[in-house]
Amino acid sequence: MSNSDPSQPQAVSLNLATPGELEGLQPKQALTQVHYLHSLLLSANRGVWEWHPLSGAQRATGNLWLQLHRDPEVALSGVWSGDLALVHSDDRDALITLRTRLCQQGTFVDTTIRAYARDGQPVWLRLWARAFTSPSGERFFLGGCTDYSESLSSRSLSYFSGERFHYALDTVGDGLWEWDLQVDEVVLDDACWRMLGYPRGHSELDARAALARWKTHMVAEDYPYVKQAMADNVREQLPLDVEFRLRHREGGIVWARCRGNVQRSSAGQPIRMLGTLQDVTASKKRQLKVEEDLIRLKQESRDRTELISSLSHELRTPLNAILGYSQMVELDQSLNPDQRQRLGEIRKAGQHLLHLVGDVLDLARIDSNRLAPSIEAVRPAPLVADCRQLLEPLAETRKVSLTFEPLGWERAYILADPTRFKQVVLNLVGNAIKYNRENGRVVITFAPQAEGWLRLSVLDTGSGIAAGKQSQVFEPFNRLGAEQGKIEGTGVGLAIARQLTEAMGGRIGFDSEEGQGSVFWVEFMMNDAPSEVLQMAARPDYTSTLPACRLLYVAGRTASANRMKAVLASIPQVEVHIVNDAMKGIFSARTENPDIIVLDGELPGVSMKDFSAIVRGDMVAAGIPLLGIVDQRADCLDVCVPTSYDLSTLAEGLRYCLTLKINQSKDDIDSRSSVE
Repeated sequence: MSNSDPSQPQAVSLNLATPGELEGLQPKQALTQVHYLHSLLLSANRGVWEWHPLSGAQRATGNLWLQLHRDPEVALSGVWSGDLALVHSDDRDALITLRTRLCQQGTFVDTTIRAYARDGQPVWLRLWARAFTSPSGERFFLGGCTDYSESLSSRSLSYFSGERFHYALDTVGDGLWEWDLQVDEVVLDDACWRMLGYPRGHSELDARAALARWKTHMVAEDYPYVKQAMADNVREQLPLDVEFRLRHREGGIVWARCRGNVQRSSAGQPIRMLGTLQDVTASKKRQLKVEEDLIRLKQESRDRTELISSLSHELRTPLNAILGYSQMVELDQSLNPDQRQRLGEIRKAGQHLLHLVGDVLDLARIDSNRLAPSIEAVRPAPLVADCRQLLEPLAETRKVSLTFEPLGWERAYILADPTRFKQVVLNLVGNAIKYNRENGRVVITFAPQAEGWLRLSVLDTGSGIAAGKQSQVFEPFNRLGAEQGKIEGTGVGLAIARQLTEAMGGRIGFDSEEGQGSVFWVEFMMNDAPSEVLQMAARPDYTSTLPACRLLYVAGRTASANRMKAVLASIPQVEVHIVNDAMKGIFSARTENPDIIVLDGELPGVSMKDFSAIVRGDMVAAGIPLLGIVDQRADCLDVCVPTSYDLSTLAEGLRYCLTLKINQSKDDIDSRSSVE
């Protein structure tokens, strides 16, 4: 049973003595108190330092300094008293200024700096000290240093070396690197070392040795290229994006992609380079595999071309014999009409097969790059006149009017191969005649184009080409369904015309509307183009003639919407309403009845095809033309404008959409009139 009174306060023995209490302690007790205070000051993330500016004497003790360097006094020199080699380059100038001011007149310092630990990782340090005077009168500083990176990590990730991105990139295996150009130090994170086979947590103890270690792993042939790329980034400010090979610790090659940029001081001097390192070995292997497959396919194509060429030559001999003997037999007067008709069918089939063999041989020669056109300055008008004369009998047979109108360009010269040019013209005009209607017309004209091009156009009044089939026009052996009719053909004429035109440096294209006819055209550079032709605009200016209209733009991004507004700012007659959601776009199309709907290539919320299907299936919005800002043609759209559009290109597309809507309105009126 205790005799103490619980109601009375108990005396508590405190471990920390006051100055007055220290005076009354015995030497052994005082030493114990000093050791206790020392252990408190020198915990895992603290250190104590002393510095004498005049004599340069210094001392550092505590576990903190060992995190920065194996020698505590070297660590103190690196963060305060010496060359500041361990301090982040952005903090050095301010720290030098602070140190100078402190030596001259300051009595107290308390600052925060960014430094590098021994493992190359960044740390935040709080450095403080107070001025004292020794018995000899020398002024010195005594203070402490604390690592408090942990407490700042949640709010300072973006302050130091892109650390926020480091955590994000580490999850996908990409590494971050930093090269301090002023002290030639390179810091690489764990992901960079893991690419070479080093375990997690490995890092070069000496930051200056990191680059040397990496050089030993780099394939020698790639190093000059990488060095030049980095030098170009520093001196010429060219983008740093280079791929090189590294030797893995366990053997094998690692492909790395290095990207980054240089950071400069306010005076424009390069301070450091920051960047990312990505292991692209898998994609590089796929690329090499694709290249190998491409080489193999090219070789197979050459072999196939040689086989086709050989077979074509071998087939010509028996076919010519069949045609020759069939013609000889037809001369026999003893044949009855039925036999003569059968011989005629044999001769027609043989001629068709001979034409097909000739076309296949031409394609084989073009594909194998054995065409070798002879480019020279030629006058196209006489060549077209010759082609017209050759095709007159076919036009008369088909009851088609064939007209050639040079329109004043009879003496113009173009750069082309005369023989191949005639072959192109014969193919285009021949098709225009064969696929025309009875009593139709074919008109051949010349017209100058921008930058010195001369266009030859072949207009026909045939049935035209459906929009869904226009992408297949130049495919070989594709007759777009005409093989079911009575018109003979092989389906390679347009394919040959395109390849011959492009081989001569020309351009080819067409415009067609189903039920109205087509215009096929080829363009070649003029040898003596007049100056006024060279200065022509690349396309007609539709901006001034564009009628008033209301535009609904379903934009995928704010930047796209701002660009559309800026491009159309000079056309006040075009009213633009922008929405950033597909469902809002459909609702606006129904309620506002715009003249045109413009769709961004990256449509939010729904695919472009589904959006088109919804609009086309709506009774209110079905007739509104759809214009897409896309680089590839889409069948679900009426008009496609490339993403690199300018005002002229966009105005041309809008004008075409308005034309479609006018024609649609006329068709609706005609259909209602016929019903009434």
